[in-house]
Amino acid sequence: MLNRKSYTTRIVNAVTLIVFGIVIWWWIMIWRQDVVLDKLIQEHESKYTKFSAIDQILENEFYDNNLLKSSANNMIEWALAGYVWAIDDPYTVYLKESENTELMNELKNDAWFAGIWAVIEKQQNYALISEVLKNSPAAKAWILPLDRIYMVEDKTLENLSAQEIVQLIRWEKWTEVNLFIERTERNWTWDMRFWIPITRDEVNIPSVTSQIIEKNWKTLLYLEISIISNHTASLMLNEIMGAKNQSWEIDWIILDLRWNSWWYMEEAVKILWHFFPKGTLLLRSKYKAYEDIDHLSEWRWELWNYPIVILVDQLTASAGEIIALTFKEKGKS
Repeated sequence: MLNRKSYTTRIVNAVTLIVFGIVIWWWIMIWRQDVVLDKLIQEHESKYTKFSAIDQILENEFYDNNLLKSSANNMIEWALAGYVWAIDDPYTVYLKESENTELMNELKNDAWFAGIWAVIEKQQNYALISEVLKNSPAAKAWILPLDRIYMVEDKTLENLSAQEIVQLIRWEKWTEVNLFIERTERNWTWDMRFWIPITRDEVNIPSVTSQIIEKNWKTLLYLEISIISNHTASLMLNEIMGAKNQSWEIDWIILDLRWNSWWYMEEAVKILWHFFPKGTLLLRSKYKAYEDIDHLSEWRWELWNYPIVILVDQLTASAGEIIALTFKEKGKS
C-alpha cells in the first residue's frame, strides 16, 4: 500500500509540475505578446505624432468647422497619395477607389471613353508620351512618342499624378483639348515647344492585328500586339488560327512589340503559353511579404517549334518587355 501511495503521489506531483509549467509558459507568452504589442503601439504613435497633432489643431482652431468636416475624406486621400508619392518611385502609386476601378476596366477592355488615345508616364513636372496608338486622335494630331506634355489647357502638371492628368485630357466626344508640348530632336540644337489642339474621340483599337508576308519563298506571319489587355492572348490565337484556316504554311513568325508599354503581366504570361511547351518556367514573381510564384507554360497551341523574330524598341516596356526577355532568356528568338 505504501508503495502504491508513493507511486500515486509521484504521479500527482508530476502532473502538478507539468500543469504549473504550462501555466508559466502561457503567462510568459502573454507577457511577450503584450511587450511586442506595446512596442508596436509606441512606434505607431511616435510615427504619426505630427499627423495627429495637426489633426487636433485643425479640429480645435480651424474656423469653418463645416468645411473641415466636408473635406475630411479628401484630406485622408491626399495624405495617403502624398505618403506613397514621397517614395519617389514612378511605379509605386496610390490610386483612389474610382481610379483603381477605371484602371481595371481599361485592362479588361471594358472602358469606353473619349480621349486622345496615347499612353503617358508622369515625370517630374511633365507627362511623357510613351505610346501613341495607331489611327488615334493623338496620332492624327502629329503627337509622337517621347513628346513631353507640360500643360493641359491652362493647368500645369507638376503636382498632378498620372491618373489626374488622364482625367484632364479625357472628356466628351468631339470636344477639343489643347496640350503644350515639348519635342526634342536629336539633329537640332534646341527643343521645340508648341500648342497642339486635339479632338477627342472614341476609338476601338484592335489589340492584335496580323498579316501574311511572302518573301524569298518563305511565308511569314506578322503579328502586331498594340495593347496587352485582358483578351490579347485569345485574340492573338484567333489571328493565328485564321491564317492556318486559309491553308497558309507558315515558315516564320514575326511578333511586333514596338511602342508597347502596357503592363498586364498575367496576359503576357498567357501569350507566352502559345510558344513554349507545357511546364516551361517562363518567369518568377518575387515578393517581399509572400512566397515567390513560378509562372509555368500551359501550352495552348503548337507554336514553340516555329522560328520567331521579336521586334522591340526603346518604348517596349512592362508586359511587352517581359515577353521579349523571356524569348531571349530561353534562346528562342
